[in-house]
Amino acid sequence: MVTAVGFNSASSCAAMRAGIRNVRRANLWDPESGKYLAAGRVPLPQWWVGLGKLADLAAPAILECFQAARPIPPERIPLLLGVAPADRPFRLPQLDAQILPEIEHRLGFRLHVASQVIPRDRVAVVVGLHQAAELIDGRQAPCVIVAAVDSLLQHDLKNYYLAARRLLTPINSNGFSLGEAGSAMLVAATSDTPGGSLEILGMALTQEKATIESEDPLKAEALTEAISEALRKSSLTIQQVHYRIADLNGEHYKFKEMALALGRFPRKPTGKTFTVWHPIEYFGDVGAAIGPILLGWARHAGLKGYGNGTTTLCTLSNDNGARAALVVAYRQGETAR
Repeated sequence: MVTAVGFNSASSCAAMRAGIRNVRRANLWDPESGKYLAAGRVPLPQWWVGLGKLADLAAPAILECFQAARPIPPERIPLLLGVAPADRPFRLPQLDAQILPEIEHRLGFRLHVASQVIPRDRVAVVVGLHQAAELIDGRQAPCVIVAAVDSLLQHDLKNYYLAARRLLTPINSNGFSLGEAGSAMLVAATSDTPGGSLEILGMALTQEKATIESEDPLKAEALTEAISEALRKSSLTIQQVHYRIADLNGEHYKFKEMALALGRFPRKPTGKTFTVWHPIEYFGDVGAAIGPILLGWARHAGLKGYGNGTTTLCTLSNDNGARAALVVAYRQGETAR
């Protein structure tokens, strides 16, 4: 991970565990309140936006995974990179075509020929996991890196969200703070890493009609379906899931959707709260990059033993209605898919 609270996965997860928040005043002006907005900016040497900045956010996280895969050489490991969706306003031109060469330049070697960009925003991590399974099952690669990178710290995009009244400002509590991050994870059919691994027990993708910009009544039908399907594939019940990690960003819409969806999965009283963690609280909304961060935090919690248990429900949602759910479990020693 490369986030506003850490330059690698260990420091980022430790900061989130400690409740450290790095969302501070940035050079993003809100004319309505007459104040600068807070944002989760990664303290890189350069401040400008563009493909170069995205590559600088992504490359260190991806390099962590290549190093973890040793002795497998990098040229044998495909990279599947989640980025902003094609319909996002003010999306960087030539993002899909140029981001991988920019990352190659920073890594110093050529990527696997099967490497590709997945412009699916937050749910790109689930799309990438499906594609990784196909590559590994087809013996096209021994392992795959599923990564994501995004930055919402653009003035035009800031103005767009301000006009839609979706940003957290001194006069609007129903909104989110802008952020940026790069994240990546190494995926294999089996794992025997010293720190254990995260097993994907079940995952699902669905589509919500009542999007955040829609006037249709929100019933959380798609998120409910995604959670139900992920649980079914995992052969677990909601009672057997210990806690949740979600991409909740402060908008009332997302909290309402989560409450409606979870209300359809009653849990018997156990004396323990079905806790939900929301990492965006600590570094702002990081768009597509949040997917691997959710899974990385679940692995770190299992590794260090501070989660409410070993089994986690992760949920993701795009502005265009795409919804995803994953049921994962931390395993020590060798893990078979």
